[in-house]
Amino acid sequence: MSIQVMLPPEYDESLRTQVEDILDKAVKEVRQKTGIDSPWLSSKQSASKWLGISVETLNTLVLQGMPEHEKGGKYFYNKSEMTAFLKE
Repeated sequence: MSIQVMLPPEYDESLRTQVEDILDKAVKEVRQKTGIDSPWLSSKQSASKWLGISVETLNTLVLQGMPEHEKGGKYFYNKSEMTAFLKE
């Protein structure tokens, strides 16, 4: 058994707008928390995953000149730098 609720058109549009706003905010929050839009990757694992390669292959590319940034024993990779390196 299902229940169906019929709303007048003005409520229907308002509800749709509210749901869209909630979803937009949730997506923005997740994107910020995961850093998906960040130009930086904060580990060899995340850089290799982003490139779709193994960590060993990433290490080989670094030895061949792919930019790698280190601070306090932690490695960082810039997406645009890696992309430019691979295009060369």
